[in-house]
Amino acid sequence: MGSLTALLNLYYEQRKWKELTLLYHQIRKQGFQPNSFTFSSFLKFSSSSHPLSLHQGQSIHADATKRGFVENDAYVINSLLTMYAQCGSLFNALKIFDEIHLPTPVNFNTMISSFFRARDCDRPSELFERMQKIQHPNEITWSAIISGYTQNGRSEDALWVFKKMRGEFNELGSCLSPNSHTIASVFAACGQLRDLSFGEQVHGYIVKICSYIENDVFVGSSLIDLYCKCGQKKLAKLVFDLLVEKCVVAWSVLIAMYVRNECPFHAIEAFRKMVYDGVEPNYVTLSTLITACSDMLNLILGKELHSFIVRRRTMRLDAFVLTSLIDMYSKCNCVVYAQRIFENDKTSSEYIPTPMWNALIAGHVENNSIDDAWQLFRSMNRDGNANPNSVTMAIILPLCTRSSLLLYGKEVHCYALKNGLNEEILVANNLLDMYSKCGKLLMAQNQFNMMIHKNRISWTSMISGYGMHGDGQGAISVFQRMVRENSIKPDHVTFVALISSCSHAGLVEDGLKYFKVMSREYGIIPKEENYGSVVDLLARAGRIDDAKNLISMMPVKPGANVWGALLGACRIHGNVKEAENAAENLLKLEPEEGGFRKLLSNIYLDMGRLDSVIEVRSAMSEMNIRRRQGCSWLETT
Repeated sequence: MGSLTALLNLYYEQRKWKELTLLYHQIRKQGFQPNSFTFSSFLKFSSSSHPLSLHQGQSIHADATKRGFVENDAYVINSLLTMYAQCGSLFNALKIFDEIHLPTPVNFNTMISSFFRARDCDRPSELFERMQKIQHPNEITWSAIISGYTQNGRSEDALWVFKKMRGEFNELGSCLSPNSHTIASVFAACGQLRDLSFGEQVHGYIVKICSYIENDVFVGSSLIDLYCKCGQKKLAKLVFDLLVEKCVVAWSVLIAMYVRNECPFHAIEAFRKMVYDGVEPNYVTLSTLITACSDMLNLILGKELHSFIVRRRTMRLDAFVLTSLIDMYSKCNCVVYAQRIFENDKTSSEYIPTPMWNALIAGHVENNSIDDAWQLFRSMNRDGNANPNSVTMAIILPLCTRSSLLLYGKEVHCYALKNGLNEEILVANNLLDMYSKCGKLLMAQNQFNMMIHKNRISWTSMISGYGMHGDGQGAISVFQRMVRENSIKPDHVTFVALISSCSHAGLVEDGLKYFKVMSREYGIIPKEENYGSVVDLLARAGRIDDAKNLISMMPVKPGANVWGALLGACRIHGNVKEAENAAENLLKLEPEEGGFRKLLSNIYLDMGRLDSVIEVRSAMSEMNIRRRQGCSWLETT
């Protein structure tokens, strides 16, 4: 038996599925009488996603049934449940479970965890209720329910179950006490909900009953992450300092907090201390740090980090780190380095993951290497051994918009249709936006109507599309349909698109009405962009004084958006005095921006004030402010 077990382990570790199958059939032919341990071991080795695993598991199941183990042996029964669940055959697992006369807590726990792993949150709830009718769920069951809900994004349900657990008793009549896995899941759920208040209550409760916070690094890391997500940097650092053992997970969470809160230098310092303390960074730590270098646009630090990774010969660069490096070099305007990393990996590996392609394509787009981006996309699609996904579409479709390459956009649309990507809402929204901005409003309408699932961005894009084409009534009609037929509520961006559509169509009163409606009926507090759209609405209609009065009464400080709208309208109506006032305010806000100076010089030019034109353009030359060159073209398809 010992040699058989050793051979089984060897085949399993080396993933030799065929040899495992042959070994099983061989021992059966030799008259070997398997026992409970043998069946459980073979079923364990059959529990994988390999195509042969389910077939082998079914064969073992049939043999175990013939020998009477499925009816009487609890170990074999639970091994069967685990095997079918891990092979993706939950139907068979549930069928076996339903045939058990009196399921044990282990059986219930196996099924509950399996359904949660399959992203099914309804069936575990049914099983849990069924379990409560025949026996007391133990701490492991409660923990499985709470962690399952948390991992599937149903954090409110997870916290509700935890609260209910606190009032329950076990079979001995004692109050149930949460284990470390339960507490870590509760903190994670609070972090997802940004529920600082309840998280602090749980923190206080745990401090009273046990020492999980200081001694269990996973609980401590979950609490640090909770405080990070709730913006409590000092509390997060305090919990970190109290940890007895600071593993790579805790360090990674702390570093991620600094990056998320735009404190990249603190992240770098924490990394240096981590390495000094002898903790080996993992790929999550490194990817997070590289992101910090990207945010700072600090090429020197990025190179130092890259060198650190290369020097660690024990550390093999994985796809996450390589993708982060490509993104970092691209954002630091060093696409050559990004391309070099990509090419090196291409020569050393037969397969390059899609995220790496996406990062390099996005890098070319960010550095205005449009032709290179298109060439890379076509190479990926043709012979890259990686399939474009929804993120690839979201990167490449805006290129069609920027360059008015409608033919290319249709080509990408065809690819999305053939591969089922058009059903993903990210791709569908980008297609809608592309057709609108390329002047094909009818095609945008068709795309919108064909979308099975629409979110707020979909509705807002369609409203904006009508506005771009001067159809204010069409935009209003889509908005009314949105609030009438859909459960999705508009946000401040939706009202920016709606009021801007009214502005372009000259529907002043309608625009003002919707500006009042947004706060009165929808409870949306107007932001600076909303005021900018109303200023544009009034000023375009020649109501400059009303626009000025609105600016003076704004509860928020007017920004470039507001003054830019007023300046643009002043050119339409030839109001030089107000144009100069708007330009003066823009000069304070954006002293190095040349767009509004160019617009002011054009206003002077329209009024025949050539001396003022020369003065503005001379000032731009002295400050080395480049004038952005405009161009327009039309592509017919």
